[in-house]
Amino acid sequence: MYWSICLSHPVVVGFTNAGAIIIATSQLNKIFGVGKSSTGADGEALHHYEVVGNIVQSAIENIHWPTFYMAVIAFVLLLGLKKYLPKFPNVLVAVVITTLLAALTNYSGIGGQVVGFVPEGLPALVVPSFDKEIILQLGMTALIISLVGFMEAIAVAKAMAARTRQRLDADQELVGQGLSNIVSGFTSGYPVSGSFSRSAVNIDAGAETGFSSIVTGLIVGVSLLFLTPLLFHLPQATLAAVIMLAVAGLVKVRPIIDAWRAEPHDAIVAVVTFVLTLYIAPHIEYGIMVGVMLSLVLFVFRTMRPRVAEVSRFKDGTMRDVIVHPELMLSDKISIIRFDNSIYFANASYFEDKVLEVMAKYPDLKFIILDAQGVNMIDSTGDEILHHVTERLRENGIELLVAHPKKQFMDSLRGTKVLDYLGEEHVFSRMQYALDYAWDSLGDEYDRSNCPLRRR
Repeated sequence: MYWSICLSHPVVVGFTNAGAIIIATSQLNKIFGVGKSSTGADGEALHHYEVVGNIVQSAIENIHWPTFYMAVIAFVLLLGLKKYLPKFPNVLVAVVITTLLAALTNYSGIGGQVVGFVPEGLPALVVPSFDKEIILQLGMTALIISLVGFMEAIAVAKAMAARTRQRLDADQELVGQGLSNIVSGFTSGYPVSGSFSRSAVNIDAGAETGFSSIVTGLIVGVSLLFLTPLLFHLPQATLAAVIMLAVAGLVKVRPIIDAWRAEPHDAIVAVVTFVLTLYIAPHIEYGIMVGVMLSLVLFVFRTMRPRVAEVSRFKDGTMRDVIVHPELMLSDKISIIRFDNSIYFANASYFEDKVLEVMAKYPDLKFIILDAQGVNMIDSTGDEILHHVTERLRENGIELLVAHPKKQFMDSLRGTKVLDYLGEEHVFSRMQYALDYAWDSLGDEYDRSNCPLRRR
């Protein structure tokens, strides 16, 4: 899935921070032992921040102290064991101790929320119904669900891969998620996707490879078969504490600050994704979509006006930007322009303007050499503009030469016949060859020995 690369690092950073906060705050009702309503009086779904506001208000008025104390005990166990006994499985210890404490103190009898009864056994295998009308009715919806689910899963996977410094294979993720959903269909299960909180808890517990998910699945299966009675008294407050501490490590401000220092546009993408994901939660997929679209728009915006440098010979023999090195001399007959980007529809006109500016700047100009080593590709719009620029220059007695072209650049020129108009003899693999051609064409009337572009 090549489109998954559109999930840039700023989008993932913004989504990760927002997702962590959303998941953590969604557990507050279990920490304070109060109710949670996701719909308003009119039946409309509430935004996540409205739900959190209602939870906080309820906690201020009607906090359930036994639940809160149980949450505090769970937090103390989780944090204390992690700090002082890091080799101990702090999550397992906290779960066991709080479950025993809840059972011995009749925690559920005084209003504490527990996991309660969990049905024993595994779901039966059933062949799904392949009814044509149902498929036509749900097909488009199922497609959208699968795309959104995969997009969220990739965002989670990228965040976790960055945390564990592992390589992410989007194609393998798609295959795994597809197979999981196929199997889920035979057990009447929900659509399968990546879980932010589940992944965070998994990594926080010390998991390092995908095999940990297999182990988890086996343990869950064994638990469903034989251990469900032991889970009855497990406090919901303990589970909430585990989840909140796991996702807390995903909140990172430093990457956004670094992005602002490196490229402000990236920081803007991260902040917009973060704020929008928080605002429209629980529909967090829209935050990712907007972040992706914004990053693509800003990418096009940045490349609309790339760096175009007029260069001359530096004392070490290299070509340097005359704006950066104003002491460099320029030739009135030959100008070298370096274009530091691909030439495509968004910046082709800008390229044309810069070339024509150079033409107007030097009335005695005879050659413009395009240093194309920074041009990775040129599209059909760029080909047309290059043809037009060559034509305009020739009308004014100026020849366009190309130096350091890449293969894909040349392939495009050949495919659109622009190279036939430009002339193979005007394309050179090295800058020195282009300069030699220009000097030879100028003849003896031009003193090449004193040319500022000559290697000293």
